Amino acid sequence: MKKFDKEYSTQYLKEVRYLDSIGIKYSFVKEINNISTYKYTKNLDLFNALGIFYKDIK
Repeated sequence: MKKFDKEYSTQYLKEVRYLDSIGIKYSFVKEINNISTYKYTKNLDLFNALGIFYKDIK
């Protein structure tokens, strides 16, 4: 049986700042070798926001 990852993760600070600016907060942060990985609970609001964010990136 395959396991499903319930968290979305990113290390892209521009993405983290955008999500924070629209009220989507990360669940927790993992730091390994001075690299922060931000984890978010997967949900429709998160993916809609990511769609808008990446659509507008040039």
